[in-house]
Amino acid sequence: MKRRGGRSARKTAYALALAGSSAALALLFVWLGVVLRYVTVAMFAAAGVAVMAPVTKKYYASAVFAYLVSAGLGFLVGDVTTVAGYAIYFGPMALISAVMWEKNVKWFVSYPVKIVFINAALAALYYGLQALDVLAPDFAAYFDYWAIAILGTIALLLIDLFMNYLYRIVKRVLSRVIRDKNISSVTPEEIAAEDSGGDPPFDELL
Repeated sequence: MKRRGGRSARKTAYALALAGSSAALALLFVWLGVVLRYVTVAMFAAAGVAVMAPVTKKYYASAVFAYLVSAGLGFLVGDVTTVAGYAIYFGPMALISAVMWEKNVKWFVSYPVKIVFINAALAALYYGLQALDVLAPDFAAYFDYWAIAILGTIALLLIDLFMNYLYRIVKRVLSRVIRDKNISSVTPEEIAAEDSGGDPPFDELL
């Protein structure tokens, strides 16, 4: 019983530490996305990968905590228009993708769900920011929503593929750094399974 209690305490400590680290790293990337305007999308994608990290160890509550903290504090370091992109799309999409990967959801199920979510997020950003009168008038005048929806869906699906690739790298690294079992009870086969590269980067479409 003591051994099990020790594992539980250690797992809780790992979950809290990983949640704090992920939140801090995600917030840093959100801030960089606000400051470095030309790489905002890349920084928000990186922030999404940061909040994915706890999911690699099945710490789902920690991942949600990291997202909420980074999104909430993000509005304190940047304007609503910019940070809304992370809060409404990149953060939640990162969690959705990571959980689907961990649950082995097939591509013919995951991609329709992602497409629906992408379009819901794009509509919320476009019409929501327009209603709040914070969307640039020239942007709304020159770009119809249907064009944004088509191009945005394609671009964000490609970004999602790359984020999933980075997620697998993070998972591989953390499998070597954080082991939930006592090292003495882990067999060589289990260690090899955790440390193996696993699937090819973009096999989700196969």
